[in-house]
Amino acid sequence: MTTDPGSPRSFALAFISNPRFHRSFTIEATATHGPLDVSYAEYGKEAADSEIVPTLLMMPGMFSSRYLGVCLHAIAEKLGVRMLVVDRPGMGSTTDVPLAQRMSVWVEIVPRLLAHLGIQHVTLASHSAGTMYLLNTLWSCRDILDPHHPRVTLLAPFVDPAHSGMMSLKAAQFLPTPAFKLWNHIPRLFLAQDGSATATSGQMVTKFSAMLSSGGNEEKDQNRRYIEEHYGLSVDQQNEIDSSMMQSMFKENTVGANSEALQCLRKKPDLWGKCENYEVFVKELIEREVARGPEGVPLKVQAYFAEEDSMSGKKGQAYFERCWHQVEEGNLGNVLSFESTTVQGTDHDSLVQSARVWEKILAEMKTE
Repeated sequence: MTTDPGSPRSFALAFISNPRFHRSFTIEATATHGPLDVSYAEYGKEAADSEIVPTLLMMPGMFSSRYLGVCLHAIAEKLGVRMLVVDRPGMGSTTDVPLAQRMSVWVEIVPRLLAHLGIQHVTLASHSAGTMYLLNTLWSCRDILDPHHPRVTLLAPFVDPAHSGMMSLKAAQFLPTPAFKLWNHIPRLFLAQDGSATATSGQMVTKFSAMLSSGGNEEKDQNRRYIEEHYGLSVDQQNEIDSSMMQSMFKENTVGANSEALQCLRKKPDLWGKCENYEVFVKELIEREVARGPEGVPLKVQAYFAEEDSMSGKKGQAYFERCWHQVEEGNLGNVLSFESTTVQGTDHDSLVQSARVWEKILAEMKTE
């Protein structure tokens, strides 16, 4: 059956097919790995020749696909910000790597991608399981932050189940490791024929049998109406974009999600790189920021938490905030600042879709 060229479905298919959302480059082989193909997307404002555009590198949660930035394109474009989302190993066309090498390969990819694109500085942001990737990027690639406005933002940061106390995650830790070899195939079973689905991050672990997010529909509807009003995408178009995005993502390689589930659940030791212990990480980061010397601009760390979070919960939020409050205890505001915000009416997944939250994040990049 021919699709009406003026329908929301046709619009969504054209929207998803934007060549800027499907780019790639290759990193040559080294002593520790073979050649690495890396697929990535550029959302928001397209940079003209020699133009410097404020750029944000976004690290999504589990199922770390470049498609997870599609919904942010219209917002970033209107606000004049460029956004990069990279398929992590085993996702899209990015070469898969052994579980133990995921983090070291990631911090190799980031500066190589920026050099490939001619980008000197970025702002960092993450969601959920992307937390550990952001913190490792911050540690290993500190100089990619704008020296005049160094900033990182963590949305619904993932916390070790040992500190969050989430029983669903603790129970998942007892699942045999071989079970996760099929983890990436499970969401396909829950995609309806029209491809509609939600929540590729938080609910994947906590609802192993259901896989799809429950609740949050009112917030989701309000958010889509807000985007329709302020960014010109109708609710029907957004629904179709979401459907097309999910279909497209799961037509590509998703085996990397198996490794990220093992990472989140700590099924093997030493998978979180530099941030195995958040409290120790913050302490050492502070020490290093102090050692960098007074540059006049402190590193700004922002955390946004959902009102209801099925992955980290209130206990996990309190732990994460406590780790960063070492900054306040040491009166170190001249080298590093930390801000925490709880966004009412959101859950683990709707938080990262919130247009109002992204407006604040991206607008601050433009005003700096």
